[in-house]
Amino acid sequence: MASEISDRFRYSVTHTYVTGQAGDSTRTATLVSARAGSLDRFADRPNETAESCEHCDARLRVVLRSTADVRRRRSTHRALWPVCAVLALLSTWCLVHVLRTGDGTGSDDLLGLYVTVSATVLLGYATLRSLVLTQAFDTPEVTRTDDREPSGVRHGWTTPRQTAAEDRRS
Repeated sequence: MASEISDRFRYSVTHTYVTGQAGDSTRTATLVSARAGSLDRFADRPNETAESCEHCDARLRVVLRSTADVRRRRSTHRALWPVCAVLALLSTWCLVHVLRTGDGTGSDDLLGLYVTVSATVLLGYATLRSLVLTQAFDTPEVTRTDDREPSGVRHGWTTPRQTAAEDRRS
């Protein structure tokens, strides 16, 4: 399940802002810069560059983690997800046991049910999260350096679109 860590990462800066709110739902729009940047991944130190948002002129810092840092973060989750999976299976077995042996009367049965359901859900979530994070951490972080992000505005990254000239070369 090992994935390759890329030596180079291409990105485009994104500018996401809130266009409207209705109750609990929020509508956003994302603008993507026309210029694509790229960073080389170094073996032992992060690589960073200064960018600016074409839409609001914000000064941004794009940081790409080192190969060693990505491997270190992934190895933690490679060791953690099997432990969480075993504990999730054990709590599922306990849940089945509580459901089969409980007579439905008294607070002990109800407390046992709450505890085992909670443990099963939380450990299942921890398993899936750690399993996903065994493949993560190889993308850049985008942070604003000139000021805090205004309310409703967020900067990030996306993979750049291929242009017509790049399509013809492929």
